[in-house]
Amino acid sequence: MTLDPKSAAQIAQAYIGTNAPLTLLGWGVGGFVYLSPDGQSAVKVHRHRQGFSTELRAYQRLRLLRINQLHGLTIPKLKDHSVDLRIIRMDCVIAPFLLDFAGVLFSPPDYSEDTMNDWHARLDEMFGPNVHIAYAVYNSLARHAMYYMDFRPSNMKLDGLPGLQPMDSEPDDF
Repeated sequence: MTLDPKSAAQIAQAYIGTNAPLTLLGWGVGGFVYLSPDGQSAVKVHRHRQGFSTELRAYQRLRLLRINQLHGLTIPKLKDHSVDLRIIRMDCVIAPFLLDFAGVLFSPPDYSEDTMNDWHARLDEMFGPNVHIAYAVYNSLARHAMYYMDFRPSNMKLDGLPGLQPMDSEPDDF
């Protein structure tokens, strides 16, 4: 079965045990995330077994380490999962947060210097004067052999984080 929003929602509904429509919170290469009807948890239906396995392993390690917050960013807690359905159920969180561990590496990245330079440039572009937060999160997770590479504003939402610097704005045209 091709995993599209409709089929992913049906899988999530069956897993949760409801026929109620689910609110789509987000989607991407890895899958689809829905808000459960009680509003207390989110359910991610993964497209691929590898992404599911990686994300589950990351959340299990975070739970073992009792890490549910880093540098002021809330990390969802794993509530439940289904290997057969490739579903992870986690706490629903509000910004500031860090999400999406499907791309975590469990050994240091072995990328070319050009690739790493591009990664650093993208981080600078996305987070500007607040890029230090991404590096702090990366280094904190790396101490636990988790190398988080998927920094994007949708995954690391900084809204409401104390001490943020304003992003450079475009000059007004007069």
